[in-house]
Amino acid sequence: MQLPPDAPQPRVCLVEKATHDQEYGYNLHAERGKDQFVGTVDKGSPAEHAGLRMGDRIFAVNGVSIQGETHKKVVERIKQDPMRCELLVIEEEGANWYKEHNITISPTMPNLIRISKDGETGRHSTNNNHEKSSGSPPPAAWYAPNGSAAKAVLVRNYDTLVSHSTL
Repeated sequence: MQLPPDAPQPRVCLVEKATHDQEYGYNLHAERGKDQFVGTVDKGSPAEHAGLRMGDRIFAVNGVSIQGETHKKVVERIKQDPMRCELLVIEEEGANWYKEHNITISPTMPNLIRISKDGETGRHSTNNNHEKSSGSPPPAAWYAPNGSAAKAVLVRNYDTLVSHSTL
């Protein structure tokens, strides 16, 4: 597959736990029309060390495309291996670029950046702007793990936010 030089680079993030009782440290959300995406990422968590960022859109889990799958099925895929999970992700802006160019994001793309615990391998990106916001996903209150703000927003925005899981 030949991609234009300005094609955003999806990231393959290998999230690995140190112990069985440790969590990955991120929230997974499903939103109508936007599929699965990453909510909050806990500081110092395996997810943060693996390069996951709040708002990342998820396109594959453990090398398998999740497009069109239910939230429950995606959670099952993530939990297949209790110690590690590989996620193919890209910021929303990048996902929109591929959608506009009618290109499917897949694990076989030639421009993937591979990230594992505390470091990148494979192709490198010079853009490390973790605070970049594109207007979606919604405000951080949506991602407050087990907090009352999150519960209230889930009820008010039922038509938008479909599912939420802490992993």
